[in-house]
Amino acid sequence: MSGSAATEFTSVQSQYEVQVAGDLERNEAEQKRIRAEIDTLQGQLETLERDHALLLGVQRVFAEGARPGAVRGAKTPAKRASAKASAKAGTAGKQPSLAQLLGTLLAAHGEPRSAAEISAELAADHPRRNSNVNVVRNALELLVAKSQAHRSKQNNSVFYTHAGRDAAPASD
Repeated sequence: MSGSAATEFTSVQSQYEVQVAGDLERNEAEQKRIRAEIDTLQGQLETLERDHALLLGVQRVFAEGARPGAVRGAKTPAKRASAKASAKAGTAGKQPSLAQLLGTLLAAHGEPRSAAEISAELAADHPRRNSNVNVVRNALELLVAKSQAHRSKQNNSVFYTHAGRDAAPASD
């Protein structure tokens, strides 16, 4: 190679190195921007899921025919008599526990599910049960503690699967 050709080759190589370095910087900046956007969207999705579960609960209250002036949870004489009759009936008419229902719901699905998704399904399948997301999450954590369910974390979200599934539990 002559001196002029070597200098020209070095100059072209330097230009490519600068171009590649610039491309790498732009690529990394774009990745960072998209990751931030995904995190923002994930937060918005979680908020929407919580709102959805709350709205399902409100819809359930309306569907149950809430009477004007009725206080939720207030015991009327008819409700007291019904509660006493239920208590006397014993275990024959007893509903499954929340943990049993959640175990059944988890077992019915092959993929991990969030507490909000499970809460919404519980509200749809069992409208008279308490399907508050926090109550469901606490019950799910109890199942995890008893090794009846597995917890996995993805970004800022927590998902649950039935322990009978082949899904391996993720470390916390």
